[in-house]
Amino acid sequence: MKGRHFQSGLGRFFCRCCAGLAASSFLLALVPGTLSGQDAPAIQSLRTGMQAMHDGRVDDAERAFRAAIAAAPQLPDAHMDLGLALLRKGRPAEAAASLSKAIEIDPAARGAHLFLGIAQYQNNHLDEARTALKQELAQNPKSTEALTWWGIVELAAGDPEAAILPLDEAAKLAPNDIDVLDYRARAHSLVANESYIRMREIDPESWHVHRALGQAFADMGNPQAAIKEYQAAIAKQPKNPDLYEALGNEYQKLSRFAEATQAYKTELQLSPDNPVALYNLGKIDVEQERAADGVAFLEKSVPLLQHPEPGYYYLGLGMVKLGRDSEAITWLEKSLRGNPSNFIKRGAYFQLARVYQRLHRPDDAARAQAELKKFETDPSGLSREDQ
Repeated sequence: MKGRHFQSGLGRFFCRCCAGLAASSFLLALVPGTLSGQDAPAIQSLRTGMQAMHDGRVDDAERAFRAAIAAAPQLPDAHMDLGLALLRKGRPAEAAASLSKAIEIDPAARGAHLFLGIAQYQNNHLDEARTALKQELAQNPKSTEALTWWGIVELAAGDPEAAILPLDEAAKLAPNDIDVLDYRARAHSLVANESYIRMREIDPESWHVHRALGQAFADMGNPQAAIKEYQAAIAKQPKNPDLYEALGNEYQKLSRFAEATQAYKTELQLSPDNPVALYNLGKIDVEQERAADGVAFLEKSVPLLQHPEPGYYYLGLGMVKLGRDSEAITWLEKSLRGNPSNFIKRGAYFQLARVYQRLHRPDDAARAQAELKKFETDPSGLSREDQ
């Protein structure tokens, strides 16, 4: 079967989808009058089955749902819930038949197309799975589950590029969902790898290939290897400012600040007033006790930066080192107003606590100290690379 290596995590994600629908269906079945017009025995069997599903007694649930169907063959909920039970039992072909029947009776049955898509995926009927999931999205365009399963189907079909669109949309709707982010990362990684392979086939010594390899090594946390690839790319494309920026970033990771500075200066020569180059030069100068030079660079860069909080912080730090405490407070406070990294927050509160004390503002110093103490119990996100 195509895409077997994508099975990891699917069971957990499937159970999440089932749990969401089963919980709401369980409550629905318990509300008096919700299924008005249906025979009492069917309603009771449906409630019994949902309780069994809720308790994890899937065999009992299957028997109850079949009893509900026998009592009321046109009750879509019973066919739907039987399909869920069969999916939970690993019988996707029977589940697909039951879910299809629910849709035949009620084409708008909530979640039926989603679970039919899952059943068809498990049957390795990928075209049918894709069709069912798109029908679910036509009814519920913001279904994170349907979008994610559509992406999973495309990955299994060997088309990661087609998987990117639904998985990107799912990530927008659920930005902190680990499962969604996992499949999205796989899709993007596969597309990138395919592009790299094709690039190497076209021209194995192209500067594009060296840049791509440099980025890959950088992402893997291997700055030494990344530097070699970026240097090779620069040898073939010496007028590309982006390559010098990438090279400087890797030198910084190794604390090779003189070489990083030279890379950023070359970037600035090729791209005058480049705000990122100005920021990096200013940051290095401030950290290397050349505060006056650093402040001059940072004052030029911060009005141009798309995300200026780190620039505000280093400008404030530079002002502290120059003894310009009142100006330092302005920039350090500004660095906290957006959504800075924890590294920036911790540094800003540390400097503010000291400066407030020097300026005889004990209440403000106490507040800064209180914020700083939070990082003693939760040190996550304090890496410089998180800036």
